[in-house]
Amino acid sequence: MDIDDHLLLQYLLGNTDETVRTSVREWLEADGRNRKHLDQLEALWLETGKLDPPPLPVDLQKAWERLSLRIDDHESERTVRIKKFQGMNYLKYALSAAALVLIVFGIYSVIKTLTVKLKDMEIVSAATVLHDTLPDGSRITLNKQSKLTYSGGFHDGKRLVNLTGEGLFEVSKDPSKPFVVDAGQAKIKVLGTVFNVSAYPGKNTEVTVNEGRVLFFTIGSIKGDTLSIVLEAGMSGVLEQGTLQPKIVDNPLPDKLFWVNHHLDFNGTPLSEVFELLEKYYQVKISVSTPDIRNCRLSASFVNEPVSRIITVVAESFGLEISVDGNKYFLSGNGCIKGNN
Repeated sequence: MDIDDHLLLQYLLGNTDETVRTSVREWLEADGRNRKHLDQLEALWLETGKLDPPPLPVDLQKAWERLSLRIDDHESERTVRIKKFQGMNYLKYALSAAALVLIVFGIYSVIKTLTVKLKDMEIVSAATVLHDTLPDGSRITLNKQSKLTYSGGFHDGKRLVNLTGEGLFEVSKDPSKPFVVDAGQAKIKVLGTVFNVSAYPGKNTEVTVNEGRVLFFTIGSIKGDTLSIVLEAGMSGVLEQGTLQPKIVDNPLPDKLFWVNHHLDFNGTPLSEVFELLEKYYQVKISVSTPDIRNCRLSASFVNEPVSRIITVVAESFGLEISVDGNKYFLSGNGCIKGNN
């Protein structure tokens, strides 16, 4: 298969099937130069916000300097002509000069406008969870003690936000403008999806995907190499402190999104861990008639359910009896043999 830039761009955009993705991965492993070339394309995407059509980076300050030199050359040439043709109509030159000044002033004004950055916007949560909407319609939920900053209005065609703390993103889909979360060393890029990012200072950066797909990556500060993983719905990844390679988490924490909507997602989780989380979040006490009960493994998902409902589901799943005394729950029954449900 011919691996060209167009195919690589589609690969980065996630628009290829598994056959093409396999071919690209084999091509990357065949030669280190291939990986470097893809890294350069990926870094370009991060900087410009889009890959297709390929952008033309412009240094506006240098453009203005080049324009100024051309203006100076033009003025010098015009002066020579005036001296050479003394008998010509000076009013014509005066009008031409005035028109040139207006044109140059207009171009300069446009360039200065483009070089002025819009004021950064800041969303800060303190003691409570905060909900807000970004300029592109994307919704953000910030956990306590978190901060999100972005350039006002996403004016330059990019959708880039900086996160300190934890946030749940519901991104409006726009394939021409990928949404990028800058969480320090870690970066997360999406087209349109729902995902959670935890990036507290001094802690590992964690990403959990609810819907869609994200690219979880880092960019090396010296060579500019990128190290990345792709996370799909139901998957989680982590970037550990002091490392550059994100990793897929085999067993995501059941309570990762509890702070958003009291979501608990158990996947073969021992009841010992289930009870520990219920006691932590609902201020209840759970005891059992036999230790074997704690070995049972629960697979169930709960969103904003009362603790009584969760414990009822647990009891029904394993044939247990429940007795309640205030905030104390007692489960009795045969339990489970260690390692089995």
